[in-house]
Order: sequence, then structure tokens, then C-alpha cells
Amino acid sequence: MQSEHGYRVSLHVSDTLIWLGPVRGFPQAAALLVRVRDAQGQPVDGLTVLFSVEPDWTQNAALTPAEARTRNGEARAIFQANTTGVVHVMARVDNVTREAAITVNSRPSPTGGGE
Repeated sequence: MQSEHGYRVSLHVSDTLIWLGPVRGFPQAAALLVRVRDAQGQPVDGLTVLFSVEPDWTQNAALTPAEARTRNGEARAIFQANTTGVVHVMARVDNVTREAAITVNSRPSPTGGGE
């Protein structure tokens, strides 16, 4: 789906699985990257991107910043949560919303035989 101005919007998530608490070698936040291109595939600057989570998660998740402007056709935010589960994050540009799911897990169990 394109925006009312013909922009193509895509949402990329660095990690679709993040972890609560300090867990060495495991991500505790996910970077969100929105790319906006015009009909010719060129980056579009200066557009406002609104980042949000589904309503049930508003008290348990943070998106920093919640609003950003595109620069070189890109806008970024960091997602963090304080509870486990699957959350849907959204990025909206004009009338186009892109959505991605991120799973938040508690500390992973140790693997291997402890050798």
C-alpha cells in the first residue's frame, strides 16, 4: 500500500526477539527503521513518522523517540519493554501504517551440559 502521496513505506526491525534484564549476548532492545521512498524509488526527507505499540502495551513498552522525521528517507526508533509477550509495533507515515511483531522473553535458560 502506498501513501496518499505515492510514498512507499517499509518497516524493518533489528531483532524480533528481545530479552528482559541484562543477558550477555542477547538483545534487550530492538531498533526500528522506517524507509520512505517516492514513486521513483528516491528517499523522501522531512516526513513525520509516528511510532506506537498496540494499546495493551502502552504501559509496558517504550519507543524512543515516539515521533521522528525522515532524513535520507529513513527514520529510527528504539523499542524496549518491561514485561514478556508478543507486541505489535507500528510506524505510520501519512495514511500508511506498517506493523511488525516483537517477542519479549525473560532470561533464557542455560544451554549445554555445563561442561
